[in-house]
Amino acid sequence: MPTSGVESWTVVGPDLRVVGVVDEFLAWLTQIERSPNTVEAYARDLKLYWSFLASRELAWEQVTVSELGEFAAWARRPADNVIVLSEIAARRSPRTVNRMLSAVVAFYEFHGRRGSSQARELVVQTRGGRGAYKPFLHGIARSQPRGRAVRLPETQTLPRTLTLEQVAAVIDAQRHLRDRFLFALLASTGMRIGQALGLRHEDVVAWERRIEIVPRPGSARARSKGGARGSVPVPGELIRLWSDYMHSEYGALDSDFVFVNLWDGEIGRPLSYAAVDKLIGRTRRRVGFHFTAHQFRHTYATLAYRDGVALEVIGAVLTHRSRQSTLVYTHPTVEDLRRALQDRGVLERVADLVA
Repeated sequence: MPTSGVESWTVVGPDLRVVGVVDEFLAWLTQIERSPNTVEAYARDLKLYWSFLASRELAWEQVTVSELGEFAAWARRPADNVIVLSEIAARRSPRTVNRMLSAVVAFYEFHGRRGSSQARELVVQTRGGRGAYKPFLHGIARSQPRGRAVRLPETQTLPRTLTLEQVAAVIDAQRHLRDRFLFALLASTGMRIGQALGLRHEDVVAWERRIEIVPRPGSARARSKGGARGSVPVPGELIRLWSDYMHSEYGALDSDFVFVNLWDGEIGRPLSYAAVDKLIGRTRRRVGFHFTAHQFRHTYATLAYRDGVALEVIGAVLTHRSRQSTLVYTHPTVEDLRRALQDRGVLERVADLVA
């Protein structure tokens, strides 16, 4: 934003002009310190929504729940003349479309609170009759939660994880201590890549073997999601790897950030998401399998749950704001079920019945 120097986003309409009402909404998101990644995602979703409005020759104030439903169907279709009959043919998953609908509803919610009666009415309809507008006794009297009128059903999927052998292969494939420390950090803490890239030297409390996750407004893209704060215990081996990286590669470089450019780009600048994407691409070719940075987080949490760590502890380490976010790791896989049944001797007793 010109006045603050903070990165924000805008949307250009089909007429190649900035869409003012969207620009106001995105600027507001930036001002209240929503994650830059969230602001970018909302901008992209609203850009697509504006394309839909243009294709239907609709003004944004004229939209009803019916048109939102049409938008959801339109976003799923691979082409305008195709009707989606199966999940395979769909262009976007229900989860992706629901995220887009959330962005659109948030946009209308913003303008509803700024005085647009049409936007306010649409929000009320999408919230099943009440929406985010709280009644007088909200928080005192009990009320039944209501779902959104416009939302696609989602299939619950388990987080994709890596085997311990795959984690070790990724770490061992690194040719620099910085990169080795980065992947070891993700594997040892379950930290988000944005949290890792946002680490400052003061966040590494080596003598206590812990790393602080500190939200810092204005840190561009390397930041803690949703302002999450936490203190994560780490093994001594990770601290020693950090120390080797500091002494052998980082040296006397003057920077507050732990992860910086050391060989490419502007030396000393914070390591970017794009640089990490390139690093992951190179590593995939070396190890011969596909993986993402976020899979280290899923792997850490899944292993912790299988080893009997309480959900409250896992949630605290992962800096989850709600228990619901952690519950996704409690869904057992087929191998989890097999192991549990074998431990209890159930499979043997069933086998005896059919032998």
